[in-house]
Amino acid sequence: MKNKFYLYAGFVAVCMMAVPYLILGMDAVVKFHDQLDSDLLAYILQAKYFGAKMLPEFMGGVVKTAVTPPAPFSVLFFFGGNYFAALILMQMIGSITGYVGIYLLAKTVSENRLAAAVAGVLFAYLPFSPVYGLSHFGIPLLFFFFLKMKDGKCLKSGWLYAVFFALNSSLVLVGFILLAFIPFGILYLWHKGGKVISRNIVSLLLAWGGMLLAYLLTNLNLIGQVLGLSSLPVSHKTDYIYQAEPFFRILFEGFMFGRDHSLSYHTYIVAAEAFILCLCFIKGLSSIFKRSKRQQNLFRWMIYLTMTNFILAFIAALWNGHPGIWLRTRMDILGSFQLTRVLWITPAIWYLILALLLSFVLESRLEIENSRQRAVSIFSISVVCLAIIFTAISILMAGYLKPNVQKLLNPGYPAISYSDYYALGVLSQVEEFIRAETGLNQADYRVVSLGINPAAALYNGFYCLDGYSNNYPLTHKHEFRKMIAAELDKNAGNKIYFDYWGNRCYILSAENDGVWPIRKGTFVYEDLSIDTDVLKSMGGKYLISAAYIENAAKTGLRLARPEPFETADSYTRLYLYEIDE
Repeated sequence: MKNKFYLYAGFVAVCMMAVPYLILGMDAVVKFHDQLDSDLLAYILQAKYFGAKMLPEFMGGVVKTAVTPPAPFSVLFFFGGNYFAALILMQMIGSITGYVGIYLLAKTVSENRLAAAVAGVLFAYLPFSPVYGLSHFGIPLLFFFFLKMKDGKCLKSGWLYAVFFALNSSLVLVGFILLAFIPFGILYLWHKGGKVISRNIVSLLLAWGGMLLAYLLTNLNLIGQVLGLSSLPVSHKTDYIYQAEPFFRILFEGFMFGRDHSLSYHTYIVAAEAFILCLCFIKGLSSIFKRSKRQQNLFRWMIYLTMTNFILAFIAALWNGHPGIWLRTRMDILGSFQLTRVLWITPAIWYLILALLLSFVLESRLEIENSRQRAVSIFSISVVCLAIIFTAISILMAGYLKPNVQKLLNPGYPAISYSDYYALGVLSQVEEFIRAETGLNQADYRVVSLGINPAAALYNGFYCLDGYSNNYPLTHKHEFRKMIAAELDKNAGNKIYFDYWGNRCYILSAENDGVWPIRKGTFVYEDLSIDTDVLKSMGGKYLISAAYIENAAKTGLRLARPEPFETADSYTRLYLYEIDE
C-alpha cells in the first residue's frame, strides 16, 4: 500500500473531474468545437443506423463514410440512447487510461512513483476531446506495453491492448502515424540483437499486425474510397485548396505549444527542462546532476525524447509549409493527408519528459557535497515545481473543470452548456408544432439552420441539408454553395472558408460572421441573402433561425408562427421559417 500510495492518490484526483458532470448533468459545460458540432453526432448516427449503409438524416442522405467515429469501439456506448452519459463515460475512460499509461511508463523509465503520479494527473486533465477515444490518452499505455514486450514481459496483455487501442482510436488522426513508426523501432531491435528474430520481436510484430488488422477492419470503406476502389461519390475533399504556412512559425508553435487538437500546455515544461539542462553543463555542477548512472540515464532519456518531439514538429512544419503543399498539389492521394498529426504523439512524450525532469532534480539531492550544491539543488527543484504549478494552472484555465465549478457555484454563469448547445426543450417544440400543423413526421421534410449549429437540429431528430463532415459528396457542396452564394460574396473570409475547405456546409451569414449559437434577444438578421429556389430544389422546406429575419419575405421565407420557440431558461430563441411555394 505504501508503494502504491501515489498511484491511488493520483487515481482519486483524476476521478474527481467527473463530479461536476454527475451533479450538473446536461447543464454541464462541454467542449462543442469539433465535438458537439460534429464527432458526437457521428457516434449517434452510426449507432442509430448500425447495420445500414446510408445516413438519411444527414446532408439530405449520405453514405456512412461522411461521418466516421474517431473511436469505433465507443459506438457501443451510444446504443442506450443516453448520449451525454456516453460522452462522459468516454471522457473518464480516456482520462483514467491516460493517467495509468503515463504513471506506468514514467515509473518504468524514471523509477520515481511521485514524479510518475504528478505527470500522470496533469496528462489526464489535458482538455482533449473525449470523442477521440484513446487517440490521445491511450498512447502512453501503448508505449508502456511495447517497452515491456521488448523485454519479454506482458506479451499477451500488450497484444490485447494494442488491438483494443486500434479499435478505440482513429486511423486518420493517429493510427497511421503509429503504424508507420513502430516498425522502425522493431527494425532497430532486430539489428541491435544481431539480426536474430527473437520471441520478443515476434510478439512486437504480432501486436503491430493486430493493430493493422483492427484499423483495416474498422476503416474498410474509407480506405477503399481513398484508394479509388469503391463506387462512393466523389468527395468534397477533391475541392480543397491548400495554402502554405510560414515554416518557422509552424515549427515554433508545434514544438512549444502543439497544434490544433494536440495542444498540451507544456511550454513551462520546456522552459524548466532547458534551464536544468543548461545547469548540467556548468562546470562544478555536473557532479550533482549527472554523477550516478541513474541520473545519466534520465538525462539521456530527456535529450532523446526532446529531440524526438523536435523532429515531429519539423515534419509537421514541412508538411504545411511550401515543400508539403507542393507535394500535395501534385499527388492527389496525398491531398487531404494530414501528416501534421504526428503532433498527436507529442503530448504523451512531453509529460513523460516532465516525470523524468522531476525525478532528475529530486535525484540531485543525493549528490550534494557542499552548501553551494545544496542551494543549486533546492533552486532546481523549485524551478521544476513552479513549472508544474504553472502547467497545472494553464490546463485548468483551458479545460472545462473551471467553468463547471463556476456553474456549480453560480447557476447563472453564462457559459453554453450541453443542453444549451443542442437547444433541448426548444427544438422539440418546433418538431411538435410542425407535426401538429401539417401532420408531417421529421422524415417527411428537410431543414437548414441559421444562427444555431445544424448539429442541434440533427441531434433532435431533424433531417438536415447542412452539417459538418470531412468527407461528403462534392455535388452537395456545389449545390449548397449556389444557395448561399450571395452571402459568401459579402464576406471574403467566409468565401475562402467555404470554397477552400468546406467541411462546415452551413449557411454562413456575413452579418454574424459564423457565430453559433446566437443568444436569444441579442441579434436580428437585417439583410439575409439566400436563394430559396435552390434550397427548395434540394428538398428544403423549413429554415430554423436563432434570430428574427427582417427581410424574410424578400428572401422567399414565411414565418410559420409569429411567436418564437423558447423556454424560460433556454439559451436560444428559435424562429421557424417556411419556404414559400
